[in-house]
Amino acid sequence: MISLFGLMGAFFVLLAGASYFFYRRNSPVQYGISLSSMLISIFLFLYSIFRVGGFEGMGLGALAAALFLASVLSLFVSVLFNIINRHGKGAV
Repeated sequence: MISLFGLMGAFFVLLAGASYFFYRRNSPVQYGISLSSMLISIFLFLYSIFRVGGFEGMGLGALAAALFLASVLSLFVSVLFNIINRHGKGAV
């Protein structure tokens, strides 16, 4: 279970870092990275249920769940950066 949390942390660092890179360049791609990884994790989870099955499917499903949670957290952090940045510049 600890390795799953470590994997989710690694996914989060990777996604948040990529979002922050595009945030510094004022690109709307910062949201697309998290959203596309959410879609990939949903498709991966469905694939693990309907095509793989068994213990291998359960492991792949856990990997997809970790990727989904990391995507949600990185999207939340990216939106929070934008809100803080706008608030600091005087916009509400």
